[in-house]
Amino acid sequence: MLQKLGEHIADCLGRAADAERRATLTSDETIRVDNEKMARSWRLLASSYQFAESLERFLLDAGKSKGAGPASPPMIAETPIFFPAGVPFDPGTMAALIGAHNTLEGTLASVREAAAERIVELASKGERDPDKLCRDALALCMLERRSRH
Repeated sequence: MLQKLGEHIADCLGRAADAERRATLTSDETIRVDNEKMARSWRLLASSYQFAESLERFLLDAGKSKGAGPASPPMIAETPIFFPAGVPFDPGTMAALIGAHNTLEGTLASVREAAAERIVELASKGERDPDKLCRDALALCMLERRSRH
């Protein structure tokens, strides 16, 4: 699955670059704006795929470190994903996770990475609202940071 996601990411980034190129080549303001919007959308989709890829890596690593989890790599979107503790992540939950992660667009990569782990933890406890997942994950990150200083 990781290889397939990598292909999707590369395709999205290529399409974003094409849209940006078209935006710079046109003299029509409406077409330029539309192509810039399209490029942003493709980059956002690539970011979603990157999050799904990092989530899958996280799940695989967590399964290896705890000696539990599925025997084969989990599939994103086609079948449920199970955490080592046995909590299923169905496609709807995956959509909530990706939606929560997309809310973090524009924040520092280190913040997104830390928040992504908290988003997964909160979802494994039953939370499914993307906005609440994002908000609570950031709050947990802030608490952790304050406790370290």
